[in-house]
Amino acid sequence: MKGIAWNAACWVVLALACTAMVLGCSQDAKPRGTAAADGRDESGAQDMPEANGPSSSATEDTADADWRPRFEVTSLTDQERAAIGELDEEQLDQLLSMHVVDAGPDAPSMLGRVLFDGTALRFEPRYPAVPGARYRLIFHRKRIPGREDAASVAQEYAIGGGPAATPNSLTEVYPSSNALPENLLKFYLHFSGPMSRGEAYQRIRLLDADGNEVADPFLELGEELWDADLRRFTLLFDPGRIKRGLKPREEVGPVLEEGKRYTLVVDADWLDASGNPLAEEVRKSFTVLPPDDSPLDAESWKIEPPGAGTDAPLVVRFEEPLDHALLERVVRVVDAAENPVDGAIAITDAETCWQFTPADAWEPGMYQLVVDTTLEDLAGNSIGRAFDVDVFEPIQKRITTDTIAIPFSVAP
Repeated sequence: MKGIAWNAACWVVLALACTAMVLGCSQDAKPRGTAAADGRDESGAQDMPEANGPSSSATEDTADADWRPRFEVTSLTDQERAAIGELDEEQLDQLLSMHVVDAGPDAPSMLGRVLFDGTALRFEPRYPAVPGARYRLIFHRKRIPGREDAASVAQEYAIGGGPAATPNSLTEVYPSSNALPENLLKFYLHFSGPMSRGEAYQRIRLLDADGNEVADPFLELGEELWDADLRRFTLLFDPGRIKRGLKPREEVGPVLEEGKRYTLVVDADWLDASGNPLAEEVRKSFTVLPPDDSPLDAESWKIEPPGAGTDAPLVVRFEEPLDHALLERVVRVVDAAENPVDGAIAITDAETCWQFTPADAWEPGMYQLVVDTTLEDLAGNSIGRAFDVDVFEPIQKRITTDTIAIPFSVAP
């Protein structure tokens, strides 16, 4: 089995026999006994016996590896391997569970998946581990067919944080424009590597033109809005201070005011997933435009078709900046038979331009640009629907279809 060096991954290997276990782990993942007086934890699982010491080793092929910890159960009996090999994916997921110790006994198990390669069971968490946190892995052995009388086993781990090869940095802030509407809905913060959870709102500030901190500008959620790789954070403004007619806006006022200048500050003390601070503080200054209350009008978009036999990009230009993350996800190209066209997307010109470069040269003929009607501008207005429409004015027109299709042709 391959181990992963800490700057790329932390491997914890649990080798379980019927009555004994050999534990191997990286130097930064240390087992801790957590059994109660009767030798069982809160789940009723027996604590895994400690081994004499760590035995796994690091390999060199770590540069592009997914650094999430992986917990394995090996040294299964032949009978157990045969029984596990007959299980479906849902049944496999029942054999291993991972829990955050400090979250309390009622907290749900961590999201992840259980894999079986014919030799070992492996639990792969969906998200990177947080340095310093304690985790408990439970092997529900009695759920293996024919082993219903077997006891469950558990082991607790403290994941340490080692130095990263290079510190993470904040690489992009979207919207990228320096002139934003008063009813701006969100920012996207893109980082060069996985970040830690739980401290985002402590590390982000909004300053006015005089350098004073704006009070409570953001919607602070208990479950921070990260992508699966913990590299993109979605920062929402308080919607109660965006939508007109809502009490917070009436009493406190909008977060942003037309004609004024603000600065978004991201502190360098924000820790990445390895426990290291960012390379540097980042500031984004912008001026505030009038609020944008108009639905998106796809008929105003300008399409610049490519030529047949080339791999030149299809170019679509918008009258205003649109949501960067949605542009990556809800816009696509299909051919005349409505088959998806493979290719790469680029978003340029401060999110006012969407470009699609095909994997293969364009064939002559008809194509369609297919767009989900959930596509939004910076104020949350979508195709055919204004973000504020249900609050402050009657509905004049609303597109109810899930997608729209804009035809274009590639000439020979």
